[in-house]
Amino acid sequence: MASSQLLVFFLLVACCSLHCSRAAATTNNPPPAPAPPFSFNFDFSNTYTYRLEDLSFAGNAAVHGTIVDLTCNVPQCTTGRMSYGRPVPLWDRATSEVASFATEFAFKIVTPNDKARGNGMAFFLAGYPSRVPPNPSGRNFGLIDGDGDDAGSGPDRFIAVEFDTYDDSFERPKPIGDHIGIDVSSVANSINRTSLNFSRSGAMKALIKFDNTTRMLVASVEFTEAAAGSSRSAAVQVSAKLGDPRALLPPEGAVGVSAVGFSAANGATFQLNQILSWSFNSTLSAPHPPFKGHHKKKGMAAMSPIIGALIFVLLLLWVILSWWKWRSSSRDIATRTGGVRQFKYTELAAATNHFSSENRLIGAGAFGEVYKGFFKELGREVAVKKISPESRSEAGSKDLFAEVKTISRAKHKNLVELVGWCMNRRWSIVDFMCWCSHNAQKNSIVFLVYEFVDNGNLRVHLHEKETVLPWTMRYKIVKDICSALVYLHHERHPFVLHRNIKPNNVLLDKEFNAKLADFGLSRTTTDSAGKASYLDPECRRTGKFKRSSDVYSLGLLLLEITCKKDENSYAKVWNRYMENSLMQLADDRLQGLFDERQMERVIVLGLWCCQLNINVRPTVQQAMDFLENDGPLPELAKQEASSSKIGNQE
Repeated sequence: MASSQLLVFFLLVACCSLHCSRAAATTNNPPPAPAPPFSFNFDFSNTYTYRLEDLSFAGNAAVHGTIVDLTCNVPQCTTGRMSYGRPVPLWDRATSEVASFATEFAFKIVTPNDKARGNGMAFFLAGYPSRVPPNPSGRNFGLIDGDGDDAGSGPDRFIAVEFDTYDDSFERPKPIGDHIGIDVSSVANSINRTSLNFSRSGAMKALIKFDNTTRMLVASVEFTEAAAGSSRSAAVQVSAKLGDPRALLPPEGAVGVSAVGFSAANGATFQLNQILSWSFNSTLSAPHPPFKGHHKKKGMAAMSPIIGALIFVLLLLWVILSWWKWRSSSRDIATRTGGVRQFKYTELAAATNHFSSENRLIGAGAFGEVYKGFFKELGREVAVKKISPESRSEAGSKDLFAEVKTISRAKHKNLVELVGWCMNRRWSIVDFMCWCSHNAQKNSIVFLVYEFVDNGNLRVHLHEKETVLPWTMRYKIVKDICSALVYLHHERHPFVLHRNIKPNNVLLDKEFNAKLADFGLSRTTTDSAGKASYLDPECRRTGKFKRSSDVYSLGLLLLEITCKKDENSYAKVWNRYMENSLMQLADDRLQGLFDERQMERVIVLGLWCCQLNINVRPTVQQAMDFLENDGPLPELAKQEASSSKIGNQE
């Protein structure tokens, strides 16, 4: 990333942060907007219409499936209460306006039998927050303590509409059967009652309204679902004039809010009281100043400039830290790559004439394009291999630095020397700020700078040039290749696998000294197992690359160096070996100008390296000893049948 881009980015961050701070500062005291009337609507058969945090449960009350059970039809369920979980506005303290409100709910009272039933349930308004008294009773629907004609006082004052299913002998005058009634802090002395038969166990709908002008509270009930053998009845209504709710509710009500909900309790007998749905609306809006919610919002607005400034400082610190990480990354990479020279992209571009097509080398490897370059300061020609992000494997992106370190430390006369490397990082603003991720490395182009080997590769000399490569040079090339592999497999600690042995990766200098190229790159690139025609069948089967896999590829390469072009496959050479006619396989372009013993030994060594049983293949050290010491030929047929003569190869 250029410095100018970083400067632009920093200025944008600064401007955005300051703008947010100023905007927040100017909105500390926004003009008041008209608030909508307070309301809620819960359908307990549809979980999308409510959240449990909107409701407060006490005692045995709970949501069970699609219904709220206030109590249940077993003796252990004695008291249950469900209320709205937040305060409900009933009057405005600033204007003294009293709210009109209405609530509608569907419910069921399921009695086990008409002779032994529970006490019923009640809709209530009380002080906020809603609380269950210490010793609730069934006769009082769990609204207040006591079991008689006690009246709630102080914080226990309430307004309720009762749905009574018990023949309350203590009520005066004694009601006849089930009834609904309006209570003010006392159940024994209801203001008004109306008889209603709840014994049919059908679903009912109740509507309760309060008019702030007439101060009338009206409650009506109708059956929406008749029990078996019963018919639906018309609505039953009860009403009473309450007066000012502010004088009827607890002193806490002076702040203008109340708790609303349902309460039920069982005594010696029991029944199931259920709420199916519930809606409520008040003509006033949700609580506003001086309630805590408003103070919190006002406090947050006052804090906005401070928060904006804090964000600006944090972003500034992050930019500074990112810049420091950016500058120190080069030193860190140099350590992780063993100190091999890291070129600048501009240096490589200048050395290769900006990677022109004239500098592109013919026969570039599978790992990427190769360009010829010249460094004046070094006074030497180089080969620059370009490895794009698309040709690198996922693991290769992580192992890249380790691979560069491994290649740079491998020093041998028959290995192509790594002169240096370069990473042209495709950094973006996101990569710069998220420096802890590896995305920048994954998206970067990697260049490996090698010594330039000026006589082409072995494939060109074997199959493309008209001039025939003489046997003496071929035999020297064989020994050079084995010498390089002995170094990689046995003289390096830990050992290094080449993974991609083939004629293209054997480079020749002017004296026809062979140098292995592209060793160690296979884990870094998607071509992780070399060319399929040179790949060990065992490796293809298991996916595991071992030293014996390099040995197999070496065997095929030896057969290609020695035999005729159309008869250098393992199967054809094996058949000739079994017929004792190996010399008929020798490359006829040599016109018999070769040492027959050397020719035979190299062909047999190729067969030995290509044995399908990896346990009978030689190590490259054994292969080198076989070439140099002129020992007896191995008996391949016997060794293929028994693996006791050769140890298990990695």
